[in-house]
Amino acid sequence: MFFLQACVLNTALLLAAFFQITATNSVLFCAKQETIEKVCEIVKGQLALPEDSTVTGETKFVDLGADSLDTVEIVMGLEEAFQINVDESSAQEIQTVGDAAALIDKLIAEKDA
Repeated sequence: MFFLQACVLNTALLLAAFFQITATNSVLFCAKQETIEKVCEIVKGQLALPEDSTVTGETKFVDLGADSLDTVEIVMGLEEAFQINVDESSAQEIQTVGDAAALIDKLIAEKDA
């Protein structure tokens, strides 16, 4: 039993290392690395951050100095860049770059289905 638990834990840690994992409405979504990277670049541009600024999937918009208006502008930029529509309730749940990337991948998958 211990061996099985250790294997499951190691697998979960491995997956977490390769994907930004975000929980939304009790469902787990994994953002693709390329989506996270593109969102990072868009966020840097929207907030006029220096090119060498460190922005990752775990970065919170608030920690970058973004206020509610900045967040609205970021979401609008993401909608344009990814050709998606983010409803207001989903937009309000976005707190990190990873949250945004996971939502984008989910919306693209729904659009393509």
